Amino acid sequence: MKRDSELAFRQLRRSTKLGAVVGVALASALVMTGCGGATSEPAASEDVVLELWDTDTRPERTENLKTLIGMFEKKNPGITVNYLGLPTDSYMQKIGTAIATDSTPDLVTPKASDIAALVAQDALEPIDKQFKAGGWDDQISPAMTESSKAAAPDGNLYLTPATSLADVIYYRADWFEEAGLDAPASWDDFYEAADTLTDKSTGRFGYTIRGGAGFFPQFVEMVYPKAGVDTFFRKDGTSTLDDPKVIKAAEEYAALYKKNTAESDLTADFKTMVAQFGAGGTAMLSHSIGSYPSHVAALGADAVEGVAPFPSDDGSTILSGWMTTGFAMFKDSEHKEAAWKFLEFTMSAEGNSFWAEKSGYLPGNLEVAEEAWVTENQPMQSALAAAAEPDAVLLQQPYYLPEFNSITTTDLLPEWQRVLQGDLTVKDFLTAAAASLTEAQQEYLGK
Repeated sequence: MKRDSELAFRQLRRSTKLGAVVGVALASALVMTGCGGATSEPAASEDVVLELWDTDTRPERTENLKTLIGMFEKKNPGITVNYLGLPTDSYMQKIGTAIATDSTPDLVTPKASDIAALVAQDALEPIDKQFKAGGWDDQISPAMTESSKAAAPDGNLYLTPATSLADVIYYRADWFEEAGLDAPASWDDFYEAADTLTDKSTGRFGYTIRGGAGFFPQFVEMVYPKAGVDTFFRKDGTSTLDDPKVIKAAEEYAALYKKNTAESDLTADFKTMVAQFGAGGTAMLSHSIGSYPSHVAALGADAVEGVAPFPSDDGSTILSGWMTTGFAMFKDSEHKEAAWKFLEFTMSAEGNSFWAEKSGYLPGNLEVAEEAWVTENQPMQSALAAAAEPDAVLLQQPYYLPEFNSITTTDLLPEWQRVLQGDLTVKDFLTAAAASLTEAQQEYLGK
């Protein structure tokens, strides 16, 4: 499967459904130097100091990012990058204050869900022209590039397509073998295994459901691929959350709670789920490929494997969770040439290989995608194999909507917990959620 990664990305590029999501980027980008206005770039003999703000300050990641910065500085003498870690739960407040007071840094690590809000404030520098001029179109995964553009309301490129997440379902391969079960290959297999491997008397459950903070990505992973629905909005701009097939799939998913999951899963977030899986409390877990190193560290490579969400009942393959992560440049940076050099380094074979491997994410650089650490990563290869299916369609979450993040992370969480507790039907939950997203989409479309 040495070339699976490139094949997957190439085939995704040819998907007309995927291409339709992105649209055409119409807004022009600012040119860093030489035209389009003067810059404050210092003379070549002067040292440049770049300020980078990081929005995800997990200790191991922070150390890896500092190492990446050191690698860049070694290759670019005269450029220093100062690192500042922002509080993970309130970084947008700090960034918002900086925008309001004209004191933004040069670089930032935004989430795809942050791009719409930052672009709405005219805070980020579009990098389309630099990206094209540098020949990155031929070096970076087309699917990741399109996903980065899809996060912006104007279709421009602001976030480097450095790495990407992809959803998988992790399972205890050793438990499956002990129970005489084959690796799950269908939704029927998944639900059967959840039943078979649940033993409440010993505190073992077949699955851990995300009832707490951040529930929506896992909800989408387990519902939309099974329903066979490949878009968040119909052609008329109405949300598909109230599609009968989505409702049916969601009802089956919600029914796992307390039947095949721990009752405490009502408030389970990412850390709780990973801890439960690693401690031997559950047989299966839905999450992205980024958590694989944690599972291997806790259980060993032989005990845990991952499979991509299965084809729907009609045979369609819907890919979820393919969210690009990367770096961005603030428009008010006085050192755009140097900042662009850093952005390029994160996409180069050297920088991208280090950063993607340490992050546990898919690399954006197509050359890196053929390296052994990618081809030998079982969950990563499972995700890429699913992407290589001829009919595979990437489900793009509408991060371009400024309201999307607040709707799915704040507004819907208590309602989802009401569903799990039996106080609200899945249909009523999804009908109300669809109305909120439809309103946001209609406003975006100017209707």
